[in-house]
Amino acid sequence: MLKSVKASFAVFILIGAVMYMCRYEGWLTGSNLSMLIKYGPYAVLVLHVTLVLMAFQDAVFQGILCLLVPLYSFYWLFMVTDQFMMRAVVAGILVGVGQDSVAFYQVVMNDTYRVVSTWIKSGGGDVW
Repeated sequence: MLKSVKASFAVFILIGAVMYMCRYEGWLTGSNLSMLIKYGPYAVLVLHVTLVLMAFQDAVFQGILCLLVPLYSFYWLFMVTDQFMMRAVVAGILVGVGQDSVAFYQVVMNDTYRVVSTWIKSGGGDVW
């Protein structure tokens, strides 16, 4: 157990350092940096789907919670499960793309909220 914790910590330091240097210290410039910013949220989405599938393997109720409750998949990963290596990979990737992903999904959720609110106000009519 202690060996896997040490290995996962080393993986986190490695991935986190590389992601930090790529995103914030200029290892990537121009189109490569814009591509990281543009496609980072989709990498986080893939990680989320992976976490949901892992939670379903752990317990069906945990998988349903991860699927329906926002950010529960991260709670499940860091507080409930003992998947140390997955914790290291997710945390390391989030070092580089987490900030941009939050901004991206905030815009998506605000637009979704606006469309749903408009649909409710119209009594279920056309919102476009």
